[in-house]
Amino acid sequence: MHQIYESFLRDLETHQKNSEKTEIEQYHVDCWATCKTIETALKKLEIAEECVKQSYRFCPNEHEIAEYIEFHIENYLIRSRSVYDRVLIFTNYLCDIQMAKESVNHLSITTNRKVEKLGLKNSLKKINKACEVYRVERNGVVHHDKYSNPELEWVDTARKAKLILNGEIEKIGISEEQILQKTAVVIARHLDEFAKSTQRIKESVSNFLDMALPTYEIHAKKTIQGAATENLLASAPKFPQSAALCFIRHANE
Repeated sequence: MHQIYESFLRDLETHQKNSEKTEIEQYHVDCWATCKTIETALKKLEIAEECVKQSYRFCPNEHEIAEYIEFHIENYLIRSRSVYDRVLIFTNYLCDIQMAKESVNHLSITTNRKVEKLGLKNSLKKINKACEVYRVERNGVVHHDKYSNPELEWVDTARKAKLILNGEIEKIGISEEQILQKTAVVIARHLDEFAKSTQRIKESVSNFLDMALPTYEIHAKKTIQGAATENLLASAPKFPQSAALCFIRHANE
């Protein structure tokens, strides 16, 4: 887990239980909660990989194995993009942009002045690039309701032919060994590609969080200082403004 979570935990432990949260405490909670969703999305991406690996085990019969493999491949494709969506939402809170969640997207965040000023833009673009590897395939699944792959289609056709022919697939020049081998190849190739994709995404997210950590620390420190100043002003005797300012300076020394 990234070092930034240690900072979240340190700050969350300072909160008073059963009391209304201050502005800085709400900042702590929002950053922790939205950053945690990134970690969860990455974990689910790894689970999606494992589901592809075990997809044939989930199927109750032979002739539907290809559909089960396809389903879990589609699940990975969709989840690979969701990581970046979580990063954008976290950035909205990290930089205190205060944008409505439904308005958060790649353009609205990467063109924001706070994001640019804090030097996070390039790191965000790298995550976006890593998560866009399967953009075409994902859009095909989302908008056309199907993932297309020739090898997987061959497996599906061969297994259904076996069902129709009552297992006598030799009649059409196919052996059981060929079907098993093709099925294994489809799974292995997708797993190899997905493992590399997941690693690229995880590395880009980790690099982004390296940049996010000082941003979080600086913002939290400024907010704490601002709250302390407000408390001092509230506690200052009712002197003329110039005298009150001298009181504040003396209290800060």
